[in-house]
Amino acid sequence: MADAMTLPRAEGAMGNFKASQLSGPIVILLVLVMLVIPLPPIAISFLFAINISVGLVILAASLFIYSPAEFSSFPSVLLATTLMRLALNVATARVILLNGFTGPGAAGQVIESFGQFAVGGNYVVGGIIFVILIIINFSVVTKGAGRVAEVSARFMLDSLPGRQMAIDAEINAGILSPQAAEKRRETLRREADFFGAMDGASKFVRGDVIAAMIILVVNLVGGLLVGTLQDSLPLADAARTYTLLTVGDGLAAQIPSLVISIAAGLIVTRVATGEDIGAQIKSQISKYPQALWIGAGITGAIGLIPEMAHLPFLILAAILAFSAYRVSHAEPGAPATAPGGQDRPAAPGEAKTDTLVDVTGVDPLGMNIGFALTPLVSQADGKLLARLTAVRQRYGRAMGFLVPAVHIRDASELPPHGYRFTLRGAAIAGGEVWPGQWLALEGPMVTEKLAIGRHVKDPAFGQPAVWIPQSAIPKAEELGYTVVDASSAIATHFAEILKRFGAELLGRPQVEGLMTRLAETTPKLAEEVRNNLSMGLVRQVLQSMLAEEVPIRDFERIAEAMVESSDGGNKDVDRLINAVRARLGRFIVSQFAGAETVLKVAVLEQRLEDLIAKSVRTSRDSGFGVEIEAEAAGHLRQACENAARMMKAKGQKPLLVVQGGVRKVVARAVAGIMPVVALEEIPENLSLQVVVTAEPVQR
Repeated sequence: MADAMTLPRAEGAMGNFKASQLSGPIVILLVLVMLVIPLPPIAISFLFAINISVGLVILAASLFIYSPAEFSSFPSVLLATTLMRLALNVATARVILLNGFTGPGAAGQVIESFGQFAVGGNYVVGGIIFVILIIINFSVVTKGAGRVAEVSARFMLDSLPGRQMAIDAEINAGILSPQAAEKRRETLRREADFFGAMDGASKFVRGDVIAAMIILVVNLVGGLLVGTLQDSLPLADAARTYTLLTVGDGLAAQIPSLVISIAAGLIVTRVATGEDIGAQIKSQISKYPQALWIGAGITGAIGLIPEMAHLPFLILAAILAFSAYRVSHAEPGAPATAPGGQDRPAAPGEAKTDTLVDVTGVDPLGMNIGFALTPLVSQADGKLLARLTAVRQRYGRAMGFLVPAVHIRDASELPPHGYRFTLRGAAIAGGEVWPGQWLALEGPMVTEKLAIGRHVKDPAFGQPAVWIPQSAIPKAEELGYTVVDASSAIATHFAEILKRFGAELLGRPQVEGLMTRLAETTPKLAEEVRNNLSMGLVRQVLQSMLAEEVPIRDFERIAEAMVESSDGGNKDVDRLINAVRARLGRFIVSQFAGAETVLKVAVLEQRLEDLIAKSVRTSRDSGFGVEIEAEAAGHLRQACENAARMMKAKGQKPLLVVQGGVRKVVARAVAGIMPVVALEEIPENLSLQVVVTAEPVQR
């Protein structure tokens, strides 16, 4: 049975097999063949031709990439070509030593051509040219590229955490979208992997050059010994034949090696600007036409010196002067575009045309800051951004939905040290902080008040506080103050704002996200919700839960309660809310009861309960909705404030229990004082213990 189930997957894998997947095994097989099996001259010539053409293609590709990470496979390609070249050296050494007595064509036409045509058949000249190529490749190109790769890898790895934090900061500031940030992170990972791999791959190239020099000596000495002692050739003929073969082999191998080393140097020295190297050089040099004029003048002056080669210098001077003229008189209004045809950003002095996004976009959650607070969101500090993100994520995980990112912008209309939180463009809270100073919060443990500093109100809770310098922190803590920095003060204020306005952050996208997740886990239930309830109604129910700090993480049970309550066409939002709260009753009261089986609560005094019930009926009859009259609401708030204070003094969490019919209006009236649950929401396994009775204040 297991075999029958796994067979289709295997067949699918074979069906998706691509011919490109054979490239790696073919290269390894060729290397092993060249190392072990003697190859005919025609095969050696063909392999040398492949080696040279691959090197030229790699060099051409290195000229057109925009950034090193675009050619992330280059270290692997470098290693593969190096192995192929070394295997070719072994194969040609075997052929030269075995068949060198037959003449310069013993190792194939490519080697013979390099030995005859490239150096004119002069083995002394060929040897000198080969040594020069070795020196250039080893001491200049390969060594320089390896050093650049090593330094680049080191700097890349050292700067990687900071660059990752910069991306996170731009996300929090609203500069980058999550998709663009993920692309930036992927580019960073590829660049880090590329330079790390190049640092190692460059060692292979250096080893290849050293091996080429050793193979040259071995072929020369071995050829002379084999030619004179084994094949009975005269010393002069043996020296000429084996030297030409060895030099031809070395040149045929080292020229593509030099080409690939040049490509490596071009790649690792590239500075990513979004242009290929030709366009990059042209665009940057064309910014300074005076440099072309100076070059043309000096070149022309050299061409006029007596007994100097006049023609080449004068022609070059004319070309430089023409180029300088063209650059100087380029059309100033010509549109400049970035690669890919996208318009470049407007320069500081240019007028920028607004787009529809610029004039209609509203941030769900925003923060405006004065200019003195910009260090708090800079890449060098970044503490505020990290703490706002932590608060936002912590609230979202606790409540069960994705909270939008905070978009931070500077605002010239604010005081230098002021900040303001906005909800869909409307200001909801604000305050002032002083970067570089510390906020000492005054609490019940304070034994003596500070005489120094700037006395203010804590922006989060409105309690007395003092901004003090860092040197005064020990004194403040000794007196019982709680000391926090500016970023922590703003983050604490932000946490309180989320508690007050978090329900309004639940928009249609967040509701659709919850529905999508529900469709993945319980598709039938998600279908029933969509068929019976509108998304607007679902959103109202969820916002009501969040407004009273009831998490919506268990969206499946919430959906079940809404669907069951809406049977028969009754879609009253209050009915749905009561049904959901009853379904989540155990979860709602668990934060107050904990592991105990007794729930300690406060209840309304009978007279106050009757007053509220009468007030609610009066308001309903008047047509103004279900509300409590102002006088009754004032009595209720005073009674609940006293009850909450008494429960806190006993070390208990304030909780008010009322009848289900008035729970909503009571909760709305005492919002921010104490939570309110209905009697029907309390599980049967919990027994109630009334510890406080909320009574109206006698006047």
